[in-house]
Amino acid sequence: MRLFAKLFLSFGALALLAGPALAQGPGGAERGPSLGMLLSNKSVQEELKLTDEQVKKVEKAVSEVRDKNREEFEKIRDLSGDQRAERFSAVRRKVDEETRESLRGVLEQDQVRRLRQIRLQVRGADALAEPRVQQALELTDEQKTKIHDINEDAHEDMREIFRDAGDDREGAMKKLRSLHKETLDRAIGVLTDKQKTQWKERTGEPFELKWEPRRPGGGR
Repeated sequence: MRLFAKLFLSFGALALLAGPALAQGPGGAERGPSLGMLLSNKSVQEELKLTDEQVKKVEKAVSEVRDKNREEFEKIRDLSGDQRAERFSAVRRKVDEETRESLRGVLEQDQVRRLRQIRLQVRGADALAEPRVQQALELTDEQKTKIHDINEDAHEDMREIFRDAGDDREGAMKKLRSLHKETLDRAIGVLTDKQKTQWKERTGEPFELKWEPRRPGGGR
């Protein structure tokens, strides 16, 4: 568990995919970094071209929402199996919604649009399993099933990577990055040419999410 925590903190987006929500089936919690985690990331802030004032407001809002719900997340640790996944899903949605509300009027429309694109990119193939995205792309039932199966295979591979990681965090992170890309490529392969174009429009220009190494003592 200690190794998982280290991987989670040092590799943010992809490590989060292997969190409690991993046990969820279709329609479960959104996998990938939370809205607050993305907005707290320096590379995202730079991509959104946030002003110093916006950064202060964003970090204040994210911190307040996180602290407000800290106890809720701590309670999840005492649950197991489906209960943990279900509760994590509910709290996660609640936190994201509270974050959106706290930031209403802080971000410009173009920044909100780009943030949505970034989030889809970071979530990768899991985003294609989200009902709202599937509805927008008009996926058939057969396509939904294929994407679900592709994601399930990837989630099992993630579990294996974490189980076998040992002390080789760099190696595990490299494998996770590669798996993330391969899984997305497989999922996109299920789409029609029209759907691929629509997906590209929804995700926008490619963005590389960068995670700063944590300093000794837990600081950033």
